[in-house]
Amino acid sequence: MQGKEYIKNDANQWFDRNKTNTHNCFTEYLLQIFNKCNFKSFDVAEFGIGHCNNINLLSHYVKTIDGYDGSSKSLKTIDLLKQKSTNINGKQVNLGEKFEGIKKYDLIIYGFFTYMINDKEFEILINNSKKLLKDGGYIFIYDYLSKENNQKKDFHNKELFVYKRNLNFYLSRFKDFTFKDYRLFDNRELQNYLLSDIIHIDKNINSDDYNWTFSGLFKLEGEIK
Repeated sequence: MQGKEYIKNDANQWFDRNKTNTHNCFTEYLLQIFNKCNFKSFDVAEFGIGHCNNINLLSHYVKTIDGYDGSSKSLKTIDLLKQKSTNINGKQVNLGEKFEGIKKYDLIIYGFFTYMINDKEFEILINNSKKLLKDGGYIFIYDYLSKENNQKKDFHNKELFVYKRNLNFYLSRFKDFTFKDYRLFDNRELQNYLLSDIIHIDKNINSDDYNWTFSGLFKLEGEIK
């Protein structure tokens, strides 16, 4: 499975390559979707936490937030945040395999990592998430988007593949969910979106899908056995 190979070295290498000290525009947009009074009662998990900037921001708005990642360096960052915030926790896992969660959640965030797991691992991820969600819970995902599903060898490790998927792929995998919100982004403009007080629809996105990224909010309907 690709995830097992990825967490050997690549997860920590990603952490070292991608130095950042701010949350991303997808998390900023998430805070625009939910009523902040309701959000305050949420138990939240982020899968794929990177440098934990999004967790640090969200910890001020939610009841609890837990981070899950394959990178030991990301989990060390969580440990540092836990010393300052009592509502933060974390666990090192392979997100492409079955794992046990810390608790159940009102919202699970897929934080720009699913492009590094294959389709079978994505199915496992969905099943794990449904078991960890409370009734009526949400999944918020952001990742690459393309018109057609495709895979290419990873630039950093030729043993791995990068997967870009179309919207139909996600809709079919979230078949037990209602599609509540969707936004298309230009991957080259992610920092610029953060300069806006409100992230509006970007009408200037090119028809070429090479730089497409998206966010989607899905709500779990009914009790999943």
